[in-house]
Amino acid sequence: MNIYHDTTIINPLLVTLSKFRWVLYIISAFILFAADKAPYGRFVVVLLMLVMILLGLIYKNLIVLLMQSGLVTLARYLLAPDSIPYIDSYFLVWVYYFIVGAAISVLVSNYIRQQQINVELAASFSRLLDSRDPYTAMHSENVANYAKIIAEELGLSKQKVKSVYLGGLLHDIGKISIPEAILNKKEKLSDDEFTAIKAHPNVGYNTLKNLSNYKNTGILDIILHHHERYDGKGYPNGLKGDEIPYLARIAAVADAFDAMTTSRVYRGKKNIEAALAEIQKSKGTQFDPAIADAFIKVVEKNKHSLIKKKH
Repeated sequence: MNIYHDTTIINPLLVTLSKFRWVLYIISAFILFAADKAPYGRFVVVLLMLVMILLGLIYKNLIVLLMQSGLVTLARYLLAPDSIPYIDSYFLVWVYYFIVGAAISVLVSNYIRQQQINVELAASFSRLLDSRDPYTAMHSENVANYAKIIAEELGLSKQKVKSVYLGGLLHDIGKISIPEAILNKKEKLSDDEFTAIKAHPNVGYNTLKNLSNYKNTGILDIILHHHERYDGKGYPNGLKGDEIPYLARIAAVADAFDAMTTSRVYRGKKNIEAALAEIQKSKGTQFDPAIADAFIKVVEKNKHSLIKKKH
């Protein structure tokens, strides 16, 4: 039974606190036992409350929190006995600490569930979008998965990996405004039709830019800039090199690979070797060289499983 919260989708600061919780416990214990009890009674009470809050951030199991709050109450009784003068006070403090820890734990559980719902909604939106074109079914999920393995290969934090995955799911959300007649057109697009296609990053960005969960995560950067080129010849803003947000550069490689290895209404698909050769050829022009190298490396390692998925 898992008694811990899934810290991979919590605020990075809380993840760090959780990861190094034993160090915090040891420091707290040292401070408490090194301090003279009487003058530091109030300090003990405050510090133990902070410990209880930390426990609520870490544990989701209420039985564990009940036991932990009992230990915290015992520590308070031993270190600041004047703060618990009677036996009934002891149990009241125990209940108080448990309520604090449980309340924090419930808030964290609700936050985590909300983040999971966000991922599920993004996946649903991407499937709805991809369903408009039978040739690009699963494109957004494929891009999300490729972007995720690139981010993992590059050693990015779990929070960044999550953001690049969500950005991959939503990168083409702006195409919802493009008529299916243009999306599914076999002939060459007219200038006006291509202009409509090139508008989808801005449409997607403007649609989602006010969602607080997506601000300062890199997700909006992916939506707006996944068609930028490393040489500055992309769209919508013609950004070049490091001007392009890092996660958007990752998504650009993932997007291009899936586009090349998937049949489209206007052309057939390339095999994986040919697609990798194209990415290799386009390093420094269309793609960030380091990101392209990381992707080529990870695809070479997992080529057989990718081939199965593509067939």
